[in-house]
Amino acid sequence: MEILISAVASDLISRFISSVTQNYRNHIHKEDDRRRLERILLRMHSVVEEAGGRHITNQGMILQLKGLVEGFYLGYYMLDKIKFQPPEEESIEYEVSHEIQSFALSACNSAKRFRFADAISKRTPVAFGSRRRTNLKDVVDGLETKIADMREFVILLGSHPRLPREPYNTYLYIDNFMFGRRIEKEQVINFLLCNDPDDPYVSILPILGPPRIGKKTLVQHACLDERVRNCFSHIFFFKEDDLKTGELSLNSKASQGKYLFVIEFIWDVDEAAWTKFQSYLQNMPGTGIKVVLIGTTEDIAKFGTTQPIRVKRPSEEEYWYYFKALAFGSMDPDEHPKLASLAMQLATEMNGSFLSATVYGELLRANPDTQFWKRILLFVRELARKHLTSSGLHPDDLFERNIPVDMSRIAVVDGQFQGCLLYDVRVAGPAEGELPKLTSRDMLLGGDIPVEDKFDVLVWRSRIPPYCNYIVTYEKRKPRRMVGKRNKIYL
Repeated sequence: MEILISAVASDLISRFISSVTQNYRNHIHKEDDRRRLERILLRMHSVVEEAGGRHITNQGMILQLKGLVEGFYLGYYMLDKIKFQPPEEESIEYEVSHEIQSFALSACNSAKRFRFADAISKRTPVAFGSRRRTNLKDVVDGLETKIADMREFVILLGSHPRLPREPYNTYLYIDNFMFGRRIEKEQVINFLLCNDPDDPYVSILPILGPPRIGKKTLVQHACLDERVRNCFSHIFFFKEDDLKTGELSLNSKASQGKYLFVIEFIWDVDEAAWTKFQSYLQNMPGTGIKVVLIGTTEDIAKFGTTQPIRVKRPSEEEYWYYFKALAFGSMDPDEHPKLASLAMQLATEMNGSFLSATVYGELLRANPDTQFWKRILLFVRELARKHLTSSGLHPDDLFERNIPVDMSRIAVVDGQFQGCLLYDVRVAGPAEGELPKLTSRDMLLGGDIPVEDKFDVLVWRSRIPPYCNYIVTYEKRKPRRMVGKRNKIYL
């Protein structure tokens, strides 16, 4: 018996020592991979920044640059996951989830409680990405291969002309310039500057993508490029309703030269109006016409004379890079690991929405407090999971489909429980009348709610062309009193 006990004890001790040794080796290897990743990202950053200052016309090089930029964002995302998701993050996740369940149980009836709490307990991913678990070593090896394959790209890069630099103050704030879309912008500019004799007299480029994803911003920045402005004598911006009157406005301005038309289709395409307008363009005097069509449906793709550009949501890694810059501003995330951990969790809850990133990023940057950031995370996560549980759609997807979003509380700070429906997210141009004085920041921070049952709120004002103002309508949910009950419920 003593021999058996001794053998078992010896085996357990051996396994324990082996486990400790293996964990130590894994830790050493992980540290080595982290340092390799930092060195690789430094090299990639240099190449990406240099490429950003060049006019690249070679389509093969544009595709190579696209792959490099994707790897660049992935590398920084992995590095931040290592630094900002330590073991104690589980306690943060549990704490926030526990608060969400407490709120849900107090706000929902018994039939909905189990379904909502069950979704929370399973920690159902609500992100636009898949929260993929990528091995650090695989990422590092892949990026090393990618950067090694870019040697020819770097050599060819030097043969492309430099772009004129923007004023320094443009880069002081990240919301002062267009983030990303470098590849798409080059594709648009290359289309506009192309003078192939085989091109039709009216060349048409469709640009497709979901609402509020940056299509108009992309085109505006391409049109503001000095090379494009020098290339076209006349540049017109139309909406779909302008097609019926566009001929009248053009007749008085028609002259020789090169024309560029940017036409935005907000909803369905009026094919009859478009066909008539296109026929008019064919007979216009000039030396060539380029048309850029902007829309959300595939219907406009068939009107193109070239392959459409599809503007997609940013990847999870790219979105985190953007949101981190908005949320921290001049702060160094490495000095605030708890805030960075909360920010990473929040970024996965916003469905890749640029509008949400700017609104919440500005709030976080102005209030660098752990408890405040937890409240924001609680608020956004509860709102997202509530609608995913009830309808299977994220609130941002509901806004895209013009379906009202139900908010049982509208303030983060003081927890106001005034139920509201939010709908009709719309864009107003800089010259389209007076804007609402009440802002989304006021609402989230517990400002005074108007006495009216329905009112408009200014969500965000863009600082870059085309200087859009985003407005949403709030409608109060009328409370009704249950018979024999004192507490109110919302319809």
